[in-house]
Amino acid sequence: MSKDLTRFDFKDIDKCLVVLLGLSDSELGSALCITNPMHRKKIRLAVEEQRNPGEAKYPKSSRLDHTWIAHRWIPDLGLSQYKCEFENNLVDGRILNILSKKEMEKHLNIHRKFHHASVLHAVELLRRLNFDKEVLIERRSKSEEGDTDPLVWTNERVIKWVQSIDLEEYAENLKDSGVHGAILVLEPQFNADTLATALGIPPSKSYIRRHLKTELESLVKPARDNLTLNNSFSTLGRNSTLGRSFRGPNLDTSGSKTRISFRGSLGRAFGRKVKEDLNKLTIDVETPKRKISAPSDFKHNTLQSVFEQEITPKTNSS
Repeated sequence: MSKDLTRFDFKDIDKCLVVLLGLSDSELGSALCITNPMHRKKIRLAVEEQRNPGEAKYPKSSRLDHTWIAHRWIPDLGLSQYKCEFENNLVDGRILNILSKKEMEKHLNIHRKFHHASVLHAVELLRRLNFDKEVLIERRSKSEEGDTDPLVWTNERVIKWVQSIDLEEYAENLKDSGVHGAILVLEPQFNADTLATALGIPPSKSYIRRHLKTELESLVKPARDNLTLNNSFSTLGRNSTLGRSFRGPNLDTSGSKTRISFRGSLGRAFGRKVKEDLNKLTIDVETPKRKISAPSDFKHNTLQSVFEQEITPKTNSS
């Protein structure tokens, strides 16, 4: 039976906590007229922490209020398009710590798999800093002085770095992409091809892509090596659920489930087939020339395919 809290004296905090903890989710909604499930979860987490403050793993998470999360943290990730959802659902530090992919899809309207990973890696960074906002702000401030500590870089800082390596014409494509320092460093599958796709650099511009690869490796490798030495590399990318979210659809032929790689044997086979056709081709006045089609453009089942499927970069004038 639902409890009547309309006449309850909330000045007695101990009794209040006992009553709130005893309510089921439906009772909490009806007694306090709270219909939003994320709001009910926020109350439960806050009450539980007040009941057992010593058991809180990240006590500083309570200091990250929903206003700071929605208006500062989310835009820093390059996900400003979700600012209203986070604000309306009153997402704070406690909720972030246990936020799931299902909740992002259902309540925060985040459906792109790469954006799921972007948020999850940003939360992982907060955990590494014990949800200490001041430490995060201080490290970001110091990283502005040079290309150091990319782990804490904001989306805007990544854009600034792209501009500094002479790729200004592509830099603005990273806005609202969800690319930030934590996913650059913590996600093992994030590489130069992924970033090039996010930037909208065509595959035909191989020189620019090689340049980007060199610069990205020189930036990210020291940070990843440091995490490896400290045995603190992210396990998010190895998680089965998250790992699947980075993979594109399997490519198969004749019903085969074998994955196809353009750089693998099939790609080489296509190359030999074209070369053999060219050698056998003869010019005959009475017989029309045989038309040879280029090999199909197969995509890798990697993080890059997620960008190609879900993020449509702005067309560059170049």
